[in-house]
Amino acid sequence: MINQNMTFSFPLERPHCGVPLANGNFGVLVWGKDTLKITVNQNDLWDHRGGELIDPRDSYAELTEYAGKCNFDATLNQQFHRTQTQLNRPRRLAAGCFEFLFKNEAKLVSAQLEYGTGKLTVFLDNGSILVLTLVLKQNILYLEDAAKNISKVKLHPASDYPQVKNFNEKRGVAPYELLPDGWKIVLPEDPGMTFRAVETPYGYKIFTDDSGDDSRREAQLAFTADWWCEFFDKTAKVSTPDKWWNEFYLFNLYKLGAATCPFGKAGGLQGPWHEEYQEAKWSGDFHFNVNVQMIYGPLCQLGVPGHLLPLFDMIESPAFTEAMKHNAKSLFRVDDALWQTHAVDDRGQQCGWISSGTVLDPACGAWTALLYYNYFNYTGDMVFLRDRAYPYIYGIMRGYEEMLCNFEIPLAISAEYAASNGNMMAVAGKNPSYQLAAIRKLAMILIEISKLLKKEPRPIWQMILEKVPHYSVVEGYDSYSGNYEKRIAIWEGQDLDVCHRHHSHLGAIWPFDSLPEKFDEEMEQIVGNSIDHWISMGIGKWSEWCIPWANIIYTRMGLNEAPMQLFNIWREIFVNEGLSTVYLPRMLSLIAHRRHDIAKPKDDNEVMQLDGCSGFLDAFTQMCAYTRFDKLYLFNGMPQKWQDVSITNLLLPGGGRLTASRAPGNVEITGGSRKFKVVQSL
Repeated sequence: MINQNMTFSFPLERPHCGVPLANGNFGVLVWGKDTLKITVNQNDLWDHRGGELIDPRDSYAELTEYAGKCNFDATLNQQFHRTQTQLNRPRRLAAGCFEFLFKNEAKLVSAQLEYGTGKLTVFLDNGSILVLTLVLKQNILYLEDAAKNISKVKLHPASDYPQVKNFNEKRGVAPYELLPDGWKIVLPEDPGMTFRAVETPYGYKIFTDDSGDDSRREAQLAFTADWWCEFFDKTAKVSTPDKWWNEFYLFNLYKLGAATCPFGKAGGLQGPWHEEYQEAKWSGDFHFNVNVQMIYGPLCQLGVPGHLLPLFDMIESPAFTEAMKHNAKSLFRVDDALWQTHAVDDRGQQCGWISSGTVLDPACGAWTALLYYNYFNYTGDMVFLRDRAYPYIYGIMRGYEEMLCNFEIPLAISAEYAASNGNMMAVAGKNPSYQLAAIRKLAMILIEISKLLKKEPRPIWQMILEKVPHYSVVEGYDSYSGNYEKRIAIWEGQDLDVCHRHHSHLGAIWPFDSLPEKFDEEMEQIVGNSIDHWISMGIGKWSEWCIPWANIIYTRMGLNEAPMQLFNIWREIFVNEGLSTVYLPRMLSLIAHRRHDIAKPKDDNEVMQLDGCSGFLDAFTQMCAYTRFDKLYLFNGMPQKWQDVSITNLLLPGGGRLTASRAPGNVEITGGSRKFKVVQSL
């Protein structure tokens, strides 16, 4: 059992500096200065009105024909039929905050999070304590106050805060109804929700709706403690010579476990947490062009693939599946394809506007398909492969197949590139390198799993591998040599000519890992040129999740000094005092992403996103170990000065567990169905 704890010192003056507790659906943030504040929310608190699907009038063939006439310019967006405005899109809702006041002016001193039990102990300056436990199978937070320090509970429903009040009024959401011990949220079309804080003989319990039955309290508390003990026993750990990074790793491992607990429901950008003072940024939705995959991506290698199941359950729900089928049929007039748009609610409906950026990125589905494939690859679950993974991956591939014309992709985007480059005319292009990498990876996966399932692979999959290039190539100017050189293009004819937060054109390196094991001389030169050019464009417009993604690319290219250099910058700019990763830079310095918003007060403008801390876990473990073509690469992303670095209990494809340190020969793989040749960076 892990015996390490994380200590936080009060004041924690904003919700996103608070300590997160969750059970995969019900989430709370514990913070405060002179009083204890508990901000509450749930993954399934949605106002679903305004969701969009692709209009049947928006056929891919007609869009492609128009794109050829308009040279892929912004008028392409005007061809899409829209039914809603941005204001009316589906959104997660802010819920509110309970504030606990103390007798005799007692003050908060510190809080200690115990990883092995999931308990949070809050210390007061009078020597007494409060113990908080959020149990896993009911939406209840128990707040034990043995010394009876709490004198009063103040209620702060989110609809009392100006931003939320104004936003809810525009949407036609009524002010939350105050109750003696909480508030009730009544929604125009969706089920509402009630949040309550009720006094008990042991202190208080905060709960939602009808989940407040605590007749099983002792059993639930014991189960929760045992579950957290087992979680930390079976998950991968990284140890470095730097104490801060070791503690940050464990905290984010805990946070991801709380957010994705398999007893809950799938969570979007902020997981089950949401501040009470502002409306959900980006609807709090499921961004499938990078963010969802960054959140859920590390779960297999961390050793808890079961935490992916709530996401798969959501995707396979009748409403979500029907949305994907409808979108595919609208575009291609076929019944056996699936098509995910960019930013959706938990029913698969687009949150916001329909445009080339939201519709023409099939990699949203392809990257999600990697999550399905990885679940099987790490667990060996053949029933899952047959009944869940294969149908989803097949459906996404059918969409790609319908796009192809002479084994080219005539119209698609590279994630958000046009949004990052306002000077360019085109919003999409032909043969985006991102999409070429994705379709080739799907073909590889489907050929492999068809053999395992004894299914006849579609002939087109092998033809894709033979005829679709690994990437598009552009001739770009190299200021150092003064010559033009070949490098990976955004899409045909489009070089990377701005600092861009999506590293999508390098998708063949990661996430899709679709390049051959050995590069020929030309590929070696093109990939090397592309990495050099990408580095030269700088990091000035990156957000918090871009840096973990970049560090995985650095690691897989063998640039082992770069990841920690970049993470040290990331720590200063994107990690707040509560160890949460935040979307906007905390100050204007080396990164000016959305620079006009940086100066706004953090008290009412900070946005926590889960993709940053989860992406860190993915990058940090891959910096220690990753597999490729049955080779196991060790410490390819760790700096040479860190000779005392190790990883334990990392789950490998095939089910083996890795324990390794940088000391020569100190590598042990236990169990599993696959053997790997070890390639170690010393």
